[in-house]
Formats: sequence, structure tokens, C-alpha cells
Amino acid sequence: MPDLEKLRALTGKTYTFSLTPDDVSLRWSENSDSEILGLISTSGLLKLVHGCGHSLLNDLEVDGLVSVVCETSLKHLSPVKFFEEITVNMDLAVLDGVNVKFSGTVLQNEVLRASFEFVRRFVSLDFLRRSVSA
Repeated sequence: MPDLEKLRALTGKTYTFSLTPDDVSLRWSENSDSEILGLISTSGLLKLVHGCGHSLLNDLEVDGLVSVVCETSLKHLSPVKFFEEITVNMDLAVLDGVNVKFSGTVLQNEVLRASFEFVRRFVSLDFLRRSVSA
């Protein structure tokens, strides 16, 4: 179980992340015509947003405890360009002792590009090891 006092101290604030996507694995590349546009895929955008959420909880992952995404939703409203800064605004709410809900928006050039919600759950690495070895 994470330190609930530290976890609750993260609530009630909006966190802002400024990122410049440059990882080619995030690129929309279903075909060569789409790849030359230099846009980020929806799954790539999810990866960025999930990473921002993880960075907020990273210090609470102690003694074999990790947080994993167990529920997610993203509305990709308009194209997101590679190599141009994006802003991720994020709020979080503690649902209980193990589940944390994130919600927010992604902007690029002050234009709303996406909105999202996801839940990260704290689980033990031992539980995950047992689950995959069964």
C-alpha cells in the first residue's frame, strides 16, 4: 500500500508538463502516406500521457510496489505534430488506497488536441511475478 498521506498531498492541484515529442516509436505510421505527415499516433499520445502520470507517482513506488495503468480513455481531437512542444495539464484524485484517477488535456500551440482519463493501480511486483508464472 502506498503512503496515503503523500498520495493525498498530490490531489487538488493541476500539474503541467511541457514535452517535445521526438521518439519515432510514437509516430503515426500505418502507411507511408501518413508517416510523412510527422504526426503522433493516438497510442503514442497515450504513452506520453501515461508517462506524465507515472512521474507523479514514481516516488511512491517503494518496497516492490509499482503503479500500472488499469483503465484508460483518450479523445484525440486534432493532430499533434512531432518535434513541436505539447503541454499536458493533469489533475489526479485518489479513489481509494490503491487506485488513482488522472484526467486532463493535451494542448499544442494553445489548441486543444486531446482530453483523457486513466486510472493507475498500485500492485506488488511479487503479485505480478506470480501472475505471469502461473
